[in-house]
Amino acid sequence: MTGRNQEDIKYGDPLTDIDGNTYRTVIIGEQQWMAENLKTTTYSNGDPIYYPGDNGTAWSENTIGAYAWYGNDPANGESYGALYNWYATTNPGGLCPAGWRVPDHEDWLYLTRYAGEQMGNKLKSRRQVGSPFGGEYDTMEHPRWETFSTNYGTDHFGFSALPGGNRHASGTFVTMGANALFWSSSEISKTAGYGWYIYHGYYGVDRGYGDKGAGFSVRCIRETN
Repeated sequence: MTGRNQEDIKYGDPLTDIDGNTYRTVIIGEQQWMAENLKTTTYSNGDPIYYPGDNGTAWSENTIGAYAWYGNDPANGESYGALYNWYATTNPGGLCPAGWRVPDHEDWLYLTRYAGEQMGNKLKSRRQVGSPFGGEYDTMEHPRWETFSTNYGTDHFGFSALPGGNRHASGTFVTMGANALFWSSSEISKTAGYGWYIYHGYYGVDRGYGDKGAGFSVRCIRETN
């Protein structure tokens, strides 16, 4: 079993969003990240983020910015945060709190390179069905990762990635507990943006093309001068 001692992780000051939700933050190299998935329902300028609910058509046709709770159940938002389409990450109202922003492609490249080998396992939360760390980490209660004997979360840096799953552009929800899919604010094409993916049975982090209409988790990063 490998894993950095939790007391060696460098935490930053807590961060509070416009809705009053408070998040742990963690310092990794020269970056400071939220250590929890974003769950605000309001842009930082005070405008509400559009919520289509179970209206799949309204979700798939949105090009301004929208959020969802996995399975349209707000209780899942308490565990895993909200799922946002790519348009929400670039909405001029500001998805992240003041002084923070949605990470771009280069931010994610730095994080994954800094994490190095076994980067996916190092960035995952230790909460997992059958976690070898035992105690509070070995749990079937959400939020947690599904079981896997070799690729398990060590939470080396305190990033504590959790598998909030995703919502397809069509409106279907999939992979909660198995996959953590995060947006970057970087655009690939008119219909796609960069996403960064961590899977329960895989030790790495994949960079992928995400349909802008899909719903992924978001971690904010602190702006630097």
